[in-house]
Amino acid sequence: MASDGMEIIIPIIIVTIFIIVFPLIHVLASKRSHGGAKFGWFMAVFFFSWLAYIVFLIATQPQKDAQFTS
Repeated sequence: MASDGMEIIIPIIIVTIFIIVFPLIHVLASKRSHGGAKFGWFMAVFFFSWLAYIVFLIATQPQKDAQFTS
């Protein structure tokens, strides 16, 4: 019966680690920023997690080619 609690706790721990680690890995692996800016985004995401991650995704959007049709 003691293992019943572990069946619930293990998935919760895995999901929690994913929620914390995913934004950090994505910022480090992303080609949206380089050098010191990447380190700054990493630190912001480390301290402010998903709030900074959302700002990172918005602020570092890839530029789209402006093609005008005439």
